[in-house]
Amino acid sequence: MEKKVSDYLKILEKNGLLINYNMDEKMCAGIIKYVSYNSMDVKPGTLFICKGMSFKREYLQDAFDKGALCYMSESEIIPGMPMIKVSDIRKAMSLVSSLFFDEIWNRELNTIGITGTKGKTTTAYFVKSIMDSYCKSIGEKEIGLITGVYKYDGQKTEKSNKITTPETIDLHRHLSACVNNGCKFLVMEASSQGFKYGRTNGLQFKTGCFLNISEDHISKYEHSDMEDYFTSKLKIVEQSETVCINLEMDKEYEKRIYQAASTQGKKIITFGRTEEADIYGYDIDAQIDHIKLKVRYKDENQEIFINIGGFYNVDNILAAIAMAKALNVPFDNIMDGLAKVKVPGRMEVFTLPHKDVKVVVDYAHNKMSYEALFKSINMACPERKKMFIFGCTGGRAFNRRKVAGEIAAKEADKIILTEDDYGTEPFEKICDEIKAHIPKGKDVRVIKMREEAVTCGLEESKDGWIVITTGFSSGNKLKRGNKFEYSPCDLDIVTKYIQEHQG
Repeated sequence: MEKKVSDYLKILEKNGLLINYNMDEKMCAGIIKYVSYNSMDVKPGTLFICKGMSFKREYLQDAFDKGALCYMSESEIIPGMPMIKVSDIRKAMSLVSSLFFDEIWNRELNTIGITGTKGKTTTAYFVKSIMDSYCKSIGEKEIGLITGVYKYDGQKTEKSNKITTPETIDLHRHLSACVNNGCKFLVMEASSQGFKYGRTNGLQFKTGCFLNISEDHISKYEHSDMEDYFTSKLKIVEQSETVCINLEMDKEYEKRIYQAASTQGKKIITFGRTEEADIYGYDIDAQIDHIKLKVRYKDENQEIFINIGGFYNVDNILAAIAMAKALNVPFDNIMDGLAKVKVPGRMEVFTLPHKDVKVVVDYAHNKMSYEALFKSINMACPERKKMFIFGCTGGRAFNRRKVAGEIAAKEADKIILTEDDYGTEPFEKICDEIKAHIPKGKDVRVIKMREEAVTCGLEESKDGWIVITTGFSSGNKLKRGNKFEYSPCDLDIVTKYIQEHQG
């Protein structure tokens, strides 16, 4: 339903965000036909939103040249232009976007949200596969998806360009498209940044899951400390009807999540490898390329099999089952979905055709995921020597460099440092900071170009080794300087190498 500029002014004023506006009565009666914060995505009748520290006056001028009706900002950018001035642009953007799309998702879409330091993407794919099986059995369309790797709106699948939780307008547009394309369910990753900066405002989760938490994303550009990181993620509780809680996480945080959910009167489903969990996993056989386990829920006991390995994925499996049970999905669909699931670039295992070398491609990029990955590899392949190929991102999450260096020093027999979105920070500086935590005498090489580094590692590997590549397991772009440039991901590099050495 078309809405006037005055409708947007009213909702901003009602929520205490409107400071003033520069428009006459006729302009206020104008119809907003589109909303955007990107000057390259403007149509006649657009309400253009000016946000971000790097916003430039020329972006706004470009928007008006393309037919923008008015702009919204925290300050006057071009005097005399039709303007809505607000006190908080992010909160205002969420309200404006919710009004434009009429919050259709909260009425017609069962949204499943997943937050945690590691495992969000994998768990989202587990949930999607389960729910796709369920929807097929009841004659409904497969479910929508939003992850940092891919997103699906019921009609098309697109790469997500490394943004875990999209900006508010992009998120709302995707949710609205899912509804219009016939989806009844959607599963999405909900990042701490998404909660902190209000991208998920105006979104109600049918069920929300708190997977785990460990120190990550602590910097002046992200979260000031662990408390800020945790309380950002904790917002999933107030936005969820049912909350699924992992009993394997740090007890301090587990208790705080449980208390918050209880205080707010939420339905709670716990999961874990302890008998007190509602979803209890036991008799676990976790290999490098598959997992078998038994699961008890109420008076049901079922055996689960999945063609994805790694002990750490047991918690992700149990989380997916908890969310499915919150939606009353039968175990038949749960077992069917997990048996068929495929997660791009997550614990993918290969064997080289011309020598006895295993290759593991994974997205591990922080302390919790590194530790879980190597624990699984050591359990499954204790006799193999390990080559570790990785890098650290530039300009953020600086603590990962120490963690990665220490884990590489402890676990790997050979190390190759390479690029991973170094951006505007010098690549050599990042490597030096990683190497500061690796003892001298360790076999360490630095190869800047990712494709060269992975190919070199595969070429130099010897019988009885396992090559582990992490951080850039899927996608096709790396940030070099201020630009994202094409680069094949580790999965593509390994697949190509194997094809070239067949026969």
